[in-house]
Amino acid sequence: MAVRYAHTFLFVCPACGLPIVISRVSKEQNSEDLGAELLRIKCSYCDKSSDIRALHAKKHYVEEWP
Repeated sequence: MAVRYAHTFLFVCPACGLPIVISRVSKEQNSEDLGAELLRIKCSYCDKSSDIRALHAKKHYVEEWP
């Protein structure tokens, strides 16, 4: 089985400023490979949705995924 990586991104909601966390699984470990990806985020506090590039995440965490 090929190695995969779980990417967890922490964003700030553009509407209310509270945190939004999303994750993606990829064959790539580097965040640069995902940086241009357009992600759909939805705030669970104010219920607003928006599209944002992964490179705009406040924090990015990567873990090898089994």
